[in-house]
Amino acid sequence: MKAREVFERCQDDATLPDADIVIGADTVVVMDNDVLEKPRDEAHALAMLQRLSGQTHQVFTGVHIIYKSDSEVKQTGFVECTRVKFSEIDSDTMAAYIASGEPFGKAGSYGIQGTASLFVEWIHGDYWNVVCRWLT
Repeated sequence: MKAREVFERCQDDATLPDADIVIGADTVVVMDNDVLEKPRDEAHALAMLQRLSGQTHQVFTGVHIIYKSDSEVKQTGFVECTRVKFSEIDSDTMAAYIASGEPFGKAGSYGIQGTASLFVEWIHGDYWNVVCRWLT
């Protein structure tokens, strides 16, 4: 939906560049079929970290590509899944991590490329699928 909205806006708004290709992506953390979104506040971040502690979860990134080919609009996409196992995290460590502000703005309340890398026991799949990064 994000890619479609940006593609259509670029086609309809003369002040924007005419995009021949738009790539949209979004990542979610899933545990026991529940999507762990970005934390709303410290209590929400704590609840997610407590749930992830000592457990295995999945990180899914969906990618949608919309492009023009011979004046025809085409679409394709895929989903990548990486399994992540967290070690047990003690309450003091969780509190310090939350106080750092790092969990905010990240699905599942963590970014594997930062301090939370210390929580990871193992991953099965693509590390870069889990990395939180901003692209423009």
